[in-house]
Amino acid sequence: MRLAEKIKKTTVEKGEIALFYLAQAGFYIKTPGCNIVIDAYLSDAAERLFNFKRMIPPVMEPEEIKVDLYLSTHSHIDHLDTDALPVIARDKKTFFIGSTDCEEIYKQNNIPEERYCVLKLNEEWKKDNKSIKAVFADHGKLAPDAVGMLMDINGIKVYHTGDTSFSPDRIRESLNSDVDILIAPINGQYGNLNASEACRLAELLAPKVLIASHFWMFLEHVSEGGVGDPATFLKVAENLPGEIKAKVMAPGELFRYS
Repeated sequence: MRLAEKIKKTTVEKGEIALFYLAQAGFYIKTPGCNIVIDAYLSDAAERLFNFKRMIPPVMEPEEIKVDLYLSTHSHIDHLDTDALPVIARDKKTFFIGSTDCEEIYKQNNIPEERYCVLKLNEEWKKDNKSIKAVFADHGKLAPDAVGMLMDINGIKVYHTGDTSFSPDRIRESLNSDVDILIAPINGQYGNLNASEACRLAELLAPKVLIASHFWMFLEHVSEGGVGDPATFLKVAENLPGEIKAKVMAPGELFRYS
């Protein structure tokens, strides 16, 4: 069954979310009354533009992305896919939320201002029983406007760190919230958290679930010594407090949380 069909057939009850892994840092979150995608990479744009060959085939086509909110933590191609964006933007009901460096890309794709919102650090977008907050991230000089995003969906709080180094004090101060699900990179390259740092951040934030992301899409994200390897992450995560569940998801896998 294609993932788009699986998502369509998945029912979500009140007080529950269904989270599907799109590979790399991308997730599709289905909730009662609202569908959200964050940081989806669905094309071969990184290879075409930067010679970063994708090693995991797309689990969805851009045409299959039908969501209410489309989030991007920063403008790097594997988080704001410029080949997929114009296709996704054809669906007039989709509203885009991104870091400030995403705005120029929205404009280049003729997305009108009423269909997007850019968030500076600690700014928040709210509507009905949903909020999206821009949380501190340090992704270096190549993405100084990068943020993480705290999604509060019907009281379930999902924190996607985006791409960031280990900056626990600044992250915790900016986040200023408890967390149910923490999604963190483990590739340990280009200034990102590695497996040990992702687990250390989880110890500080005490989420119910820690989900690894940002692995195996590009060869450049794996190095000697197990950096970027999800098996290494799970081994390190064995030392986490028992109330924190560490999880590695396969592309297209569903995880329910209630």
